[in-house]
Amino acid sequence: MTPSSRTTTLARLACVALAISTAAGCQGFSGPFAQWRSAYDSGLARPLSPDELARSKTEKVADSDSLLKRWLRPRDPDAGGEPDPTAGPARNPDGRILGSNGWGKFLKQPVDEDAQKDLDAAFAHYEAGRLSQAESAFAKIAKARKGTPYAEKALFYLAESQFKRKKYVAAHDTYDRLFAEHPGTLHLDDMVNREYQIAQIWLAQSDPNAKPEQKLAWYTHLTGEQPLIDAQGMGLKALEHVRHRKSDGPLADDALMQIADFHMKSADYESAAVYYDEMIESQPKSPFAHKAHMGAIDARIKGYLGPDYDGEGLEKARDLVRQTMAAFPEEQASYEQLYHTLDLINDQDAERTYNTGAYYRKIGKVASAEYYFGKIPQRWPNSPWAVKAKADLAVLAKAPRKGPSLPSKMLVQPNATDPYYSAGMGAMGAMGGMGGMGMGGSPGGMM
Repeated sequence: MTPSSRTTTLARLACVALAISTAAGCQGFSGPFAQWRSAYDSGLARPLSPDELARSKTEKVADSDSLLKRWLRPRDPDAGGEPDPTAGPARNPDGRILGSNGWGKFLKQPVDEDAQKDLDAAFAHYEAGRLSQAESAFAKIAKARKGTPYAEKALFYLAESQFKRKKYVAAHDTYDRLFAEHPGTLHLDDMVNREYQIAQIWLAQSDPNAKPEQKLAWYTHLTGEQPLIDAQGMGLKALEHVRHRKSDGPLADDALMQIADFHMKSADYESAAVYYDEMIESQPKSPFAHKAHMGAIDARIKGYLGPDYDGEGLEKARDLVRQTMAAFPEEQASYEQLYHTLDLINDQDAERTYNTGAYYRKIGKVASAEYYFGKIPQRWPNSPWAVKAKADLAVLAKAPRKGPSLPSKMLVQPNATDPYYSAGMGAMGAMGGMGGMGMGGSPGGMM
């Protein structure tokens, strides 16, 4: 083969290889030639026409047709009016919107001309001060149009008419009905405010510190200004509505604190502690937070029934003291009261421990009695119960006992802080237990 023919053959092979690589690159657009070719291939991407190119430079580009925007900004073709020239082309020409059950027709509340006419007439009475006629008109609408927005508005203004006529019992019942039939009512804030006002009126009747002008005459039980019986309970019920129906509202913490204080004044310390705890947990940023902490501690101290009962409430009070000091370092004025509370808790713990030791002494369990009596001087050395415990330990040291004289309650390391530890461990057996033992060790901390 001559050199010229060899060159021609190589050139042909190179052209074939180039054609093969181009064809392979077109399938995946991985080769540079394929990418360049795809940009100008009319079969793959239609280029912009001169009209489209000119329009894109002069007109605003339409906004996105994403599902989220179509959901948040539905367009109703039957709404009427001139189209917005800057809003782009109209989407969804059939008026469908995306709801929880898929795409559906854009629904509008049908206008009930008769209901609207009746409502307007009732509002005319209400605004003119003819509250009796307004009350009757609103009541008829609420009954005839039940479940509609007209009934919702009628129920609210029915309650407002009754409130202004001082028919507080009827107004309270109507507000309950409004929330039951329309829990998402637009009048929720105003309704909660009214219920709070009603609660204050009813609770003032049993409050010895209420002002004379807050007191209602006895016959108001018959006129509907206050319930026939149990105005206190109905006032508390209204406060419960306030804190539950608008738990994040401005009156929720006021209502909750007022309920807790009511139970505290009524000596229902268990219920008071429950409400104070809820106040601490649900309203940590309330201006009543510090008062709630102090109230929760006080409720548990006053609710403690004595050394013969469970001391869990005292331990909870001890934890609350720690939390209060950590959460309100600026309230130094209350620290003296908190330290006094800790002294009371420690004294009650010492008494309960002494009673346990006395029980074991009574049934003849000398070693167990010595164990509990020995804890008192060690943990509460300044308590008056420590003096009594030491006297009992001296008596128990001489008491006869069965088995080995040294109690085998536990094994301890030398110099360990334990009721059975003494510097003279060798003499302890001969002494028969705790007698003659010098109770060293650090006293139990207050906290």
